[in-house]
Amino acid sequence: MEGDLPDAMEEKVRDGMVRQLRQNLARCRRVIMDQNMDLKTRERWTQLYNNTSQVLNQVLKDRQMRDWEKRLRVIEEYRKNPKRVEGSQANPLITNEKPVS
Repeated sequence: MEGDLPDAMEEKVRDGMVRQLRQNLARCRRVIMDQNMDLKTRERWTQLYNNTSQVLNQVLKDRQMRDWEKRLRVIEEYRKNPKRVEGSQANPLITNEKPVS
């Protein structure tokens, strides 16, 4: 699936996953803290809570790694072409060269 979706679409999907995982964690926490539930049920929900938190952590780590990779590519691109950031390459109509007389 990686590479198939544009970055914006992939980011939207990741945001949705993070939102759902956080909602699931909140639901698990409510059940775990409910003293009216029997111990076996609370134990199963605790396991679900732990598994969900591991998945959420991995998704967030993946997102952070992708952000770092993007930043690194920008830095590498800048090091290859440092003049691109200056005005001359950003707007090809503006040059630092003197006009020929």
